[in-house]
Amino acid sequence: MLPHIQNVKAGAGRFDPMISSVFRVQFLLPEMVKSVIGDDDELILSEQVTDITGLDALQKTVAAGQQKFLGVDVSFLNPVLDNTYAELTVNLNLNLRSVTDAYVLRVFKLWSKAGYDILSGARTLKNQYCGSMIVYEANRNGIVWRKASFYDVMLTGVTGIDGLDYTQNEARKLTCTFRSDYWDEEIGGGTSIAPDYNFTLKKWDDTDEQFSNSEFKPSNDVNNTGWAQSW
Repeated sequence: MLPHIQNVKAGAGRFDPMISSVFRVQFLLPEMVKSVIGDDDELILSEQVTDITGLDALQKTVAAGQQKFLGVDVSFLNPVLDNTYAELTVNLNLNLRSVTDAYVLRVFKLWSKAGYDILSGARTLKNQYCGSMIVYEANRNGIVWRKASFYDVMLTGVTGIDGLDYTQNEARKLTCTFRSDYWDEEIGGGTSIAPDYNFTLKKWDDTDEQFSNSEFKPSNDVNNTGWAQSW
């Protein structure tokens, strides 16, 4: 046996490397969006995700500062972080279901309207437009080693389909950006990465009032047609 296999713990112990290609992103949409699209379309979004960035927020550190004494730098860690939020970017495949149903695009257009409807100027409150996201990272056989749950997730951008091109062969993708105010992280959970269809996250305090569908309609919806009908 080669000496590096015998002497290196990772080799002798048959350790597996961390890889970035076995993961799952689960969306828990705002209730006002989910009430329109249903449970199935919320779950199917996970299948459309191709990649996610912004997870370095889980390892946020304070920056270093310095003072000068007689021309010499003395360094120290700053007492506060530059910011305490996470900014996530998710790319998703776009497909047409039942010939013309752009279901992935429709979901995120509805979510963007929940924050601000550019056609009517209607706005909602934070406990209505915030959702949640869960990111599972797994080893190569699908056992989860890290689970990050992001709360108060706000949709801040929907881009990627700006242009059309007669010479383009590639399928289109949607790029969505999000901001989360806080999160929690579990490492070494050992569960399967397979979808957990019974998993739920608390989107706001359990003592808060649970709104009915009718209360999700903007107050300036003078025709009372519902905020989602003209997505």
